[in-house]
Amino acid sequence: MTEVKTQVKSLLDQGWEVCTADEVRLEHEAETRRMQPPKGQRTKLSVDRQKTSQSFSDALPPTSRTVTPYPTEQNQNTEQTILALERLQRETEAEKIAVVLDNARFHHAKALTGLHEPGRLLERITPTHPPPYAPDHNPAEHVRNAAKNNIATIQHETPEETFGAFASYIAGRTFDYDFEHLPLRETRNDPVP
Repeated sequence: MTEVKTQVKSLLDQGWEVCTADEVRLEHEAETRRMQPPKGQRTKLSVDRQKTSQSFSDALPPTSRTVTPYPTEQNQNTEQTILALERLQRETEAEKIAVVLDNARFHHAKALTGLHEPGRLLERITPTHPPPYAPDHNPAEHVRNAAKNNIATIQHETPEETFGAFASYIAGRTFDYDFEHLPLRETRNDPVP
């Protein structure tokens, strides 16, 4: 992680826009209870469970400290990552952009890595990858966890309300998370002290 921190600091000092990025998949489960049976019958409780989900990509620049969520059409994959990075590139004014991506398999796909070369679709973006198995060191990971924890205790009626609550929580705040100021991690379940 020291290498990534040093690289990010150097890029920021050179005037690059640096973002940490992550994907999240939210699920909504609706429950409908019917409790008024016809007259003369005993009350029956039935639950209609319907699961639906929405995936988001997001980017957290340490300079502005605001997150922009990008809803994705399908599950998280290389194609959706390309679309999110292309949108980020369009909406970012800086000439050079570095994006810290986790080590998901689709972030290393040839279809994506080839697009960062000069003259290609994502030529202004340079990807940076933290070491394997280091999700707690990605500041964007903490943002999405905070948002999910915030909306977890409220049962929304529709999927749109659930996804809207998540997006508005993220878009309506600034986050002081960067590589130097990450929230403390709970360690009580760690096998090594």
